[in-house]
Amino acid sequence: MSIASLIAKKKLLTIEFNPPKNTDIQKHILKLEPFKNIVDAINVTDSPMAKPRMNSIVSANFIKDISEPIFNLTCRDKNKIAIQSDLLAASALGLKNILAITGDPAKDNDSVYKINVFELIKLIKNLNEQFNTGFFIGCASDIPKTNNISSIESRLKRKSEIGAEFVITQPIFSKNDLERFLEASNNIKIHKIIGIMPIVSYQSALYLNNNVKGINIPKFILSKFENASIEDFKLITFELHNKLLNDIKNLLPYIDGLHIMKLDYEIAQLTKKFLEV
Repeated sequence: MSIASLIAKKKLLTIEFNPPKNTDIQKHILKLEPFKNIVDAINVTDSPMAKPRMNSIVSANFIKDISEPIFNLTCRDKNKIAIQSDLLAASALGLKNILAITGDPAKDNDSVYKINVFELIKLIKNLNEQFNTGFFIGCASDIPKTNNISSIESRLKRKSEIGAEFVITQPIFSKNDLERFLEASNNIKIHKIIGIMPIVSYQSALYLNNNVKGINIPKFILSKFENASIEDFKLITFELHNKLLNDIKNLLPYIDGLHIMKLDYEIAQLTKKFLEV
């Protein structure tokens, strides 16, 4: 199955799943079970931050009875032959949704990067045409700042023209963020799933803000968490998420769904209700 059949009918809700750093996938499946009737798809990451985790295709196959998986595939770790082999295996397993991304670079020049993300999208499209693999091809996009809207537009347009059919963005933190992305993508034929990242801890937020390309957490949001107690932290996270949803409400007609970058049942429930109104 592909989320392509859903995306034309409703606003999608997707969540992010990082596969285990060991072999214990069953423990993670239990954590995903409560989301079974809430989310439309689960985005399965491919060793984010270049830290080894269980293969995204294998992990996606394990969780496909919970929700439709979107497996990530980076350019970072394999050459073209290995990537094509993985794609053929994914198709044989019945996996249809793929997010083609560059991937966070590994340290010590340990990255492969034999092909770039544009070549990866072309490769997937060629497999669709040659072997009828039926992949629904997705890509990622940064949220533009005021001074780089045209460059974000150009990069996303190129991905769309060579085969990408949907995009999952880096997280937005304000209505202005979403408005800039919609300006950049206004004339691009692509389904738009917008990333939202509830903050799980002050230290992790600082780390992501300083080390992950495309994540730009405003200082006023970080300051709210700096000295918050454990009890206040969850309340602040929920309040900020609720405010963001209300702020972007009038922009819903221009997007195709929301992607929550955290396994949080209450946040997912709130977002589902918001999308169903």
